[in-house]
Amino acid sequence: MKSIETLKKRLTDNNTLFVQNESGFSGEMGFKWKEPATALEINDFEEKHNIILPEDFKKFLKISNGAVLFEDIQYGQWGCKIYGLDEITDISNEVKSWGYELKPEWLVFATWLGDCDILIFDLNKSRNGINNYIIDGEQGERIEEWTNIKGNFEKWIDRLIVAQGAKYWRWY
Repeated sequence: MKSIETLKKRLTDNNTLFVQNESGFSGEMGFKWKEPATALEINDFEEKHNIILPEDFKKFLKISNGAVLFEDIQYGQWGCKIYGLDEITDISNEVKSWGYELKPEWLVFATWLGDCDILIFDLNKSRNGINNYIIDGEQGERIEEWTNIKGNFEKWIDRLIVAQGAKYWRWY
């Protein structure tokens, strides 16, 4: 994933980056990376949970088995937490405990710091080669109102980086 490699090269020694977002907000954002997952760990996870993760997400896991991107260092009220293999099923179960009736083929892979919005893989769509398999779960909305984000995980993360951590898919 070229976009992740390029982003990592732009970060300071403290894993930060100065960004500007909507409404003139600017600030230093933090990034946290985990150790990469191995192909064996990913395969074991899929077998244990009887699921097939999207191929581009597996590429990401081999770079960082979970991460926090664009975290507002000053207040902690912004940023995207992408879950690794050790936490992805737990967060899906936690979201269900919030009262959301997630479909069995849905897997929460990211949450937003500060507002608890979630991003979900529709594993059936991914497995069937449908590109728009990411669901934007906006806190406070009914599941029926949630929408799919155009593109796959690799396109999503590339655009997230270009948008400097903003929820670009809601700009329309």
